[in-house]
Amino acid sequence: MLTTGPKQKDFLQKYGEINRKMEEDEAAAAAARQGLQYINLSHFPADLNAVAIFTKEQAEESGSVVFFKEGNDLKIGSVDPSGAVLKVLLKNLAEKHSYKTTVYLISKSSFEQWFKYYEKIVKPKPVESDILQVGAEENYTQAMKSLEQGPATRSATEILAIILGAASNLKASDIHFEPEEKFIKVRFRLDGILTDQLHLSKEYQKAIISRIKILSKLKLNVDNVPQDGRFSYNLEGSPSDVRVSVLPSAYGESVVMRLLATSATLLKLDDLGLTGKSYEIIKEELYKPNGMIITTGPTGSGKTTTLYAFLNQLNEPGVKIITLEDPVEYKLEGIIQTPINSASGMTFASGLRSILRQDPDVIMVGEIRDQETAETALQAALTGHVVFSTLHTNDAAGAIPRLINMGAKPFVIAPGLNAIIAQRLVRRLCPACKREVKLDPFLLEKARKLLSAIPKAAAAPIPEKLTFYGAGGCEKCGHTGYSGRIGIYEVIGRSDRLEKLIMQSAGTAEIRKVAIQDGMVTMGQDGLLKALQGITDVEEVFRVTGE
Repeated sequence: MLTTGPKQKDFLQKYGEINRKMEEDEAAAAAARQGLQYINLSHFPADLNAVAIFTKEQAEESGSVVFFKEGNDLKIGSVDPSGAVLKVLLKNLAEKHSYKTTVYLISKSSFEQWFKYYEKIVKPKPVESDILQVGAEENYTQAMKSLEQGPATRSATEILAIILGAASNLKASDIHFEPEEKFIKVRFRLDGILTDQLHLSKEYQKAIISRIKILSKLKLNVDNVPQDGRFSYNLEGSPSDVRVSVLPSAYGESVVMRLLATSATLLKLDDLGLTGKSYEIIKEELYKPNGMIITTGPTGSGKTTTLYAFLNQLNEPGVKIITLEDPVEYKLEGIIQTPINSASGMTFASGLRSILRQDPDVIMVGEIRDQETAETALQAALTGHVVFSTLHTNDAAGAIPRLINMGAKPFVIAPGLNAIIAQRLVRRLCPACKREVKLDPFLLEKARKLLSAIPKAAAAPIPEKLTFYGAGGCEKCGHTGYSGRIGIYEVIGRSDRLEKLIMQSAGTAEIRKVAIQDGMVTMGQDGLLKALQGITDVEEVFRVTGE
């Protein structure tokens, strides 16, 4: 065991003093450049009554502390004297309490030293909830747009609440805060497409990023490495979770917030968009006592939502369901959900071995990433368990070669795999404003050719006259012409011919050919069948599938 002797202690103390002096010199130079007053608070006597003028939250958001008070005169030290949050605080001090304030630039170390005094002066109050409360607004979108106008007068908490309210009302899946040179760009992902919403004043940047970090329990003093966190917010009585990713960029930290709406967990099998033979295969395989069903597709293609719909379908009092997820995105009642933590040794492979001893009927493995996870999951499927998982491949046929390349044995894959699903998400046409359209001759011929290739075994009804629809635009859909998304699928079910190909370690092309002969409808064909029903449009199908 290492011990620190007197010499080492002296060295560390001197090293710390040198670092502090360098930091204070940098702060003094920065103050001189900006024409600001500077003070070093390292040996300044603490006035706890002065510190208490700002609440702990106000000090944290603004990066400022009140260090001196005499009558109505206040002296304030701030790491960001020109920040929007501090400006609002100073205005309130002047208007509501008639305080005269003098602001000094201070170092981060000075701020952190004085911020610790809140432990002495603020008695801990019972914490009712860590959930951010989003108050009711008549029109969140209008309130959000107003943030672009006029001087910076709102607190970071207010701004965040308004943006979360607007995003929730518009059914956005993600909120992006992207710092630019002169402003912060705020974008929402609506139905899978990123759309610009507003440009916030650069003055808000530090306050908003700090507030998000505080809520997500991330390190405030770290801004040069990525961080991930999570927090909750309450919108008009409805709780939701937010997954946060913070990434350093050229003009400050970029933040992406994934809104984990609980409504996604309520989807049923019939809501996914599976139709025809694809629906029949899944319905049949879902209720078998054992076997594996794999969903494939890129990130954001709805794989997790599909698996949750399967779990909801099977979630009954007599069925024990355990999941392994990285991370747990949605909480499902009646299901044991286990988060992956690689840092502590809890991987998909080790977690899967452990949960098999918990006697589950149904297992969901968030993703198959390696040979050990693949083989353990397939063995579980062969020994009386229903197993669901995901895999990153472009189509359903590619899943089998991928498993073989990982090291899974063909003689284990063949009997253990019940079905493979590949999927994408396409935007739904708004039912209020969709309209019949005449396709470009090139697109029409392309669609006709793809539809004519649908195998007879699929028994998919195709009308003689092809009628397609396009996006209009109205108030109900925000003038985008689209409202929500739906899945397009291709499903490979179990067959004797497929098992033989697996045992021969066949390639993707051979597996795909046999699957089509057995009646598989491709994702592009499934999308065009939905386009004929007026659910989506042809351009959207080709955009998503790349066909």
